[in-house]
Amino acid sequence: MAFRCLNLLRNLKNNSSTLLRQSLLSTTTITNITQQKIQNIKEHKTENNITYLEDPDTFGTLSGQKVIKESLEDEGDIQEEKYLQEQPLKSQKLTIKQYADIIKQYLQHKRIKEAIDVLETRMLKEDRVKPENYIYNILIGACAEVGYTKKAFQLYNDMKRRALRPTGDTYTCLFESCINSPYPTYGLKMATHLRNLMIEKNIEPNLTNYNVMIKAFGRCADLQTAFKIVDEMISKKIKIRSHTFNHLLQACITDKNHGLKYALIVWRKMLNMKEKPNLYSFNLMLRCVKDCNVGTKEDLLEVIGIIQASLPIRSVENLKELEGQQQRLLSGAPNDRKMTEDQSFVYSSSDSERNIITEANVKHVKPTDFSKSHSDGKCSSTTDPTDLAVVNQDQNTLEVIENYKKTTPLPKRYAPNLLSRVVQIDQVLAFQDVSTSQEKFAIIGGQEDFLNEMEVYSIKPDIKTFTQMLPLIENSTEAENKLIDTMKTLKIKRDIDFYNMLIKKRCLRKDYDSAFMVRNLIEEDNSSVRKHPFNKKHKLKIDVMTYGALALACTTREMADKLLNEMKEKQLKVNIEMLGALLKNAAINMQFGYVFYVMDIVKQEKLKVNTAFLRHLETFNDRCIRSIEKNEKEKRDSPVLKAAYNRFSDIYNNWIKDVNVEEALKPENPWKQFTEPHPATVQRENFQIVEPKRFYKKKRHYKPYTPRLK
Repeated sequence: MAFRCLNLLRNLKNNSSTLLRQSLLSTTTITNITQQKIQNIKEHKTENNITYLEDPDTFGTLSGQKVIKESLEDEGDIQEEKYLQEQPLKSQKLTIKQYADIIKQYLQHKRIKEAIDVLETRMLKEDRVKPENYIYNILIGACAEVGYTKKAFQLYNDMKRRALRPTGDTYTCLFESCINSPYPTYGLKMATHLRNLMIEKNIEPNLTNYNVMIKAFGRCADLQTAFKIVDEMISKKIKIRSHTFNHLLQACITDKNHGLKYALIVWRKMLNMKEKPNLYSFNLMLRCVKDCNVGTKEDLLEVIGIIQASLPIRSVENLKELEGQQQRLLSGAPNDRKMTEDQSFVYSSSDSERNIITEANVKHVKPTDFSKSHSDGKCSSTTDPTDLAVVNQDQNTLEVIENYKKTTPLPKRYAPNLLSRVVQIDQVLAFQDVSTSQEKFAIIGGQEDFLNEMEVYSIKPDIKTFTQMLPLIENSTEAENKLIDTMKTLKIKRDIDFYNMLIKKRCLRKDYDSAFMVRNLIEEDNSSVRKHPFNKKHKLKIDVMTYGALALACTTREMADKLLNEMKEKQLKVNIEMLGALLKNAAINMQFGYVFYVMDIVKQEKLKVNTAFLRHLETFNDRCIRSIEKNEKEKRDSPVLKAAYNRFSDIYNNWIKDVNVEEALKPENPWKQFTEPHPATVQRENFQIVEPKRFYKKKRHYKPYTPRLK
C-alpha cells in the first residue's frame, strides 16, 4: 500500500499544472485522480512505454513523458521505392536509332532544348534507357553548331560519368563548340583545357582533330598555339594537306595587324611542300587581304626574304647578291636592273623544259646582245625570251630554240605577285608601306594576275571569290563594271549578296545614283533567266539587306518615305539597323523633320534600339549645341535653329521614356534561348514530330502452302 502511494505522488508531480491546481482536500477529486492514475500506471508498465532516465533519445525528464513517433522513411527512400515500383513497360521503350531519329527531327527545326530533353527527360527518367555515345555525339554536335559551349561540355562530362568512351567525333564537336562560342575568351579556355586533357590521358588525335584544333586556337586569337600544333604534326610525320593550310589561313585572319604577313608565309610553305591550293585557299587569302594588314615595310621585306630563300639558289654569290638587293630595297636606293655578262636569266616553266632545251640542237647568241635587249624590255623578231636557256656558265653562250612552245605573253605587272611560284623581284625598284586594300591586293597580283594564278592550278572561281574581290578593286564604276564583265565571261551567276555589297560600296563613296542603278542590273539578270516554272528559284529577289544598303543613299525624308512604302508593299519589316542608317543621314544633313520621322517609326514599330542608334542621336545633339554656340560667339541670330533644337530636346526626353532605353540596352545572354521553350510564332509552323512505329512480336502460325485453283 505504501508503494502505491509513493507512485501516486510521483505521478501527480509529473502531471500538468492544471491537475496540480485542483484541491487535494476534496475526497471526490482524489478518488477520481487515483483511479485515472492507476490506469496510467498500468499502461506505463508495458515495455514500450517505459522512459529511462539515461535514454539517449530523451532530452531531460522535467517536461514529462513525450511519445516520439519515429519515421523510418526519408525522401531518398521514398524516391527509391517509387523508382522500383514504377517500372516502364517494355513497349514504351524505343531503340537507340529511334531516339536518335526523334532528336534529329527537333534539330532540323533548330529546337535545341527539346532535343536535349529527349535525352535528359524521356530516355533517362521516363523510359530509363541507357544512352550510347551516338546520342551524345549528336547533341554535342548540335550545341557546337549554335555555339552552346557550356552545354556541350556538360554533356561530355555526363558521357564520361556513364562510362561511355568518347570518340574522335566527340572531340571534334567539342572543339567546334569553342570555335562558335559567343565568348572567345571562354572558348579559348575550354579549348586549352580539352587539349591538355587529351595530352594527360594520352589520347592520340587524328587528322581531323588536329585540323579542328588549329581552327579553334586560330579563331580564338591564339596564333602561336596553332603553329605549335602544325609543328607537332610534322614531328609525328603526319602528311599536311591543303585543308590544314586552309585552317592556318583562318588563324591568320584573326591577327588584324600582321595577319597578311603570316598568310603569305603559310602560302609559301604550302608551295614548298608541293601542296596544290584549292578554291578555299584563294578565297581565304582574299579575306585575309581585306581584313588584315601586312605590317611595316620591314615586315614586307622579311616576307620577300623568305620567298627568295625558298627559291632555288645555285651559288653563294647569288645569295650574297640577293642580300645586297634587300638592303638596297630597304634603304630605298634604286635597283640596278642591268644584267651583267656573268649573270644568267632562265625563263622556263619547269625543270623538265630546261633539260629538253639543253639537249636540242640550237643556235648560239652572244649574251651581251640579249642582256641589252632584255634590259630595254624588247626582243628581236628572230629570238623570243621564252626560247632562252643557259647551256654552260663557263662559256659565255646562250642557246635558243626557234618556235619552241610558244605561249601568250604575260601581262605587265606593276608589282610582283607574291602568290606565284616564281616571284620576279628583280623588277622592283623600291618598297613603301602598304596600307589600303587596293595596295594589299596589288602585292598578290591584282584582279587579273589573281585570276590567272587560279587558272594555273585549274581552279575556277565562284561567286564568293568575286564577292570578296569587290571591296579590293579600285573604287570606281569602271572597275566594278569590268569585274561584272569578267563574271559574265566566266559564266558565273551573280547573287543578291554580291549586288548588296555593290550597293553598299557605291553608297560609301557617295555615288548614290549608281547605287540605285544596281536595281536595274538585278532586273536584267532576272529577265535573262528563261521563263520556266522550275526557274523561279533562280530569280534574284530583293531582300531586307538590299533595302538596308539603299537606306545609306536616302539623304532626304521623301526618299526614305518612298523606300519604306516600297518595303510595306513587298511585306518586308523594317529593322533598327536600317533606321539607324536613315538617322545617320538625317543627322549629317541637320534635318530635324527627318530625325523626328525616324524616331516616330521606332516608336510605332516597337523596335528595340541599339547602341549605334543612340550614338547617332547623341552626335546630332552635340552638333546642334556646337552650332548654336558658334552662332552666339559670332553674334549671329539663329532663332529657327534654337526653336528646332528646343523642340528636339522635349521630344527626345519623352521618346527616351517611351522606348525604355535602359531595358533595351541590357546585355542579353546568348545561351538563354536554349534553356527556354521555343516561343510560339504568329504564323503557323508546319512542324510535327513523327513518333517511330513500335514493333511487337506477333505469334506466327505455320500455314502450309496451298496452291490456288482457278
